[in-house]
Amino acid sequence: MSDQKTVLEEVFGGSSDSDTEDDEQQQHLEEDLFPSDEDGSQSNVSQKSSWQRFEEIGGLCLCRDFLSPEEQSYLLSAIQNEGWFTDTSHNQVMRFGDLPMWATKLSDSIREEVLLSDDLPINDGDKDVCILPSDLLWREPLFDQLIVNVYQPGHLSAC
Repeated sequence: MSDQKTVLEEVFGGSSDSDTEDDEQQQHLEEDLFPSDEDGSQSNVSQKSSWQRFEEIGGLCLCRDFLSPEEQSYLLSAIQNEGWFTDTSHNQVMRFGDLPMWATKLSDSIREEVLLSDDLPINDGDKDVCILPSDLLWREPLFDQLIVNVYQPGHLSAC
């Protein structure tokens, strides 16, 4: 069993579990960037985000300005703290099941953006259609898979 675990960790990276000190530091960062409202719930929906629909690719929408520069910086730091890309030969990580707390908070923000946004550009004739199917939108957790890619300067992704 330990050989299998070693191989899985080599392929997919280590567990998302970290020691207590790292957890406390991470929690402080998350509280700063994902502040709670007065009722204790978290709100991260940007007032200046906007949705853009791409007719050329059915169902593809982009939410511009979803994350502030501070939130982007936080996410990059959180990913670096995972230690996934310490070897330059690794440029992709896939996680399944329990995700790091920062990824769960991000998915909660995505759900909130979808639910509270007034300008979702998806419609089907006369009726509005949610950008996420309702059976997915109410799932807990919203996402249980994660793919993170790192691109070095000068590298282009294949489309």
